[in-house]
Amino acid sequence: MARFSHAYAACPICGPSRAAIMTGRYPSTSGFVDNFVSETKGGILKRTQERSHLELEAVTLAESLKAGGYQTGFLGKWHLTNNDETHLPTDQGFDVNIAGGWKGHPRDGYFSPYKLAHLEDGPKGEYLTDRLTTEAIGVLDQFSKNDAPWLLYMSYYTVHAPFHSKPEKTKKYAAKKAKNPKYGGMMESMDENIGRILSWLDEKGLRENTVIFLTSDNGGYRPATDNTPLRGHKGDLYEGGIRVSCIAEGPGVSKGVVSDTPIHGTDYYATLLEMAGIEKKPEVAPDSVSLVPLLKGDTKFKRGPMFWHYPVAKPLTPLSETGSVVRDGDWKYLYFYSDGRSELYNLKEDIGETKNLIDTMPEKAAAMKALLDAELKKHNATIPTAVPVKPSRPARRKSAVKTTNGTLKP
Repeated sequence: MARFSHAYAACPICGPSRAAIMTGRYPSTSGFVDNFVSETKGGILKRTQERSHLELEAVTLAESLKAGGYQTGFLGKWHLTNNDETHLPTDQGFDVNIAGGWKGHPRDGYFSPYKLAHLEDGPKGEYLTDRLTTEAIGVLDQFSKNDAPWLLYMSYYTVHAPFHSKPEKTKKYAAKKAKNPKYGGMMESMDENIGRILSWLDEKGLRENTVIFLTSDNGGYRPATDNTPLRGHKGDLYEGGIRVSCIAEGPGVSKGVVSDTPIHGTDYYATLLEMAGIEKKPEVAPDSVSLVPLLKGDTKFKRGPMFWHYPVAKPLTPLSETGSVVRDGDWKYLYFYSDGRSELYNLKEDIGETKNLIDTMPEKAAAMKALLDAELKKHNATIPTAVPVKPSRPARRKSAVKTTNGTLKP
C-alpha cells in the first residue's frame, strides 16, 4: 500500500474536482469551475443556473478505459449533469449507472426512501451507504463473469450532508465527544462498506490483481470536521480546503510507500491508463501526470507545479473566497480577487499557513506570481475584474484586473 501525504483535490468544492478526475483537466481547462453554471456580469463571474455539467465532448477516464477493452461501472454521486439528466455516466463511457444523477447529495436523507434517480428505493429504513455497496458487489459479480478487465468508480454520497448515521453509531461518537457524532457514524459506515468490497475481492482471489485508489473531492467541512494543523476547510484555497487523503494498493504499487511528493486530482487519469497499459493521447487529459514512478517508490520523481483557479463570486458566506493558487515544491502562492492580496508560504516549514512571507521574500514571491500568471494564460482562465470584499476581512478595497494577456495585476 502507498500513502500520499500531500494529495490534493482539483478544487475546494466537489463538482469541479470530480470533473477533473474524469477528464484529467484542471477546472480552468475544462471550463467546469463551479458546481453551478456561471457567467460574467460587471466583471464578476456569478452563478446563474442551478447546476453545471460535464461536456459530452470531454473524453472521460471511463471512455478511455472502455476503448481499451474495460467494462465500466459507476455508483453513487455523479453531480456532473444538469437536472435534465442529459449528461449521465452512461453518456460518458460507463456501461452501468446506479444512483448517479444531478443531485450532489441525498436531499431526502440516507435512510430509504431516498428518492434518488437511477436507484429504486429499498425497504424503509435501509441505509444508503450499505445499499450502494450491495449494488456494487452485484455489478462486480457480473463483471467478473466476463473475460475482460473492469473499472468500478465507487462514489459514495457519504459523507456529504445531511448528516444521518445509524443511531447506535451516533451514540458511540457522542460518547467519544466527537465534534459531530452523526458525521463520525457516517465515516464508520463508509469504512465498513469499503471493507465489504475489499472482502469480496479477497474471497474471489482478485485483490492482488486490482488497483485501488481511495481519495476525496475536497477538504473537511467546517461544521463537522477539525482539519488541524491545516488552515481552512471545504471551500477554502488554504490547505484545509484542497488537501485530501489518498492511498493506493495493487499490482505496480510498492508496499510501504509513504510519499510527501505533491499530487493532484487530475493525475489519476494518466496514472490508471499507464497501469492499464493504454496509451494516453496528448490532447486527452493534458493536465494529468502519471504517478506510476511514485507508486513504484521512486523518491526522485517530481510531479511539477500544480495549479488551482476558483473565480466564481458567491453569496457572502464563510465558504469559498475567490482566488488562484500555484504550488511548486514546498512553496505555495495565493492570489485573492476580493482585495488583490497575495500570500506566500513554505509548506514544509509552515503547514498551517500562519507566516505569510510575501513581504520578507519578494524575489520568491515574484517568481511564484510569474509562474501563476503563466498558468492562467496557458489555460485561458477567466479572470474576475472585480469581486466584493467579504465583510469578515479588513477592507483593502483593491481589485484584480484582467490585462490583455490574461495575467494578474494588483
